[in-house]
Amino acid sequence: MPRATVISVLWEMLDHRFTAAHASEYLDGDLSNAGCTRVERHASVCPGCRVLFASLRRLVDTLPGLATPPRASIAGGVLERLQRES
Repeated sequence: MPRATVISVLWEMLDHRFTAAHASEYLDGDLSNAGCTRVERHASVCPGCRVLFASLRRLVDTLPGLATPPRASIAGGVLERLQRES
């Protein structure tokens, strides 16, 4: 394998690791401009990372709808009932 090809493959692997490791920071807008450029460049050529970002975006969009209101504490309910019964 030509040296240039080996170097290209190694950079691709490093970019893949970088992108996976910084996906949350990227989606949250907490990644540097250089990091964003690196992630976007890699995701433009990597189907796996595009799937990763699509999945994370769906997760981030779905989570707020799953929140349930806090339940009343058991202790509060027991105290309330004891006060009513006395």
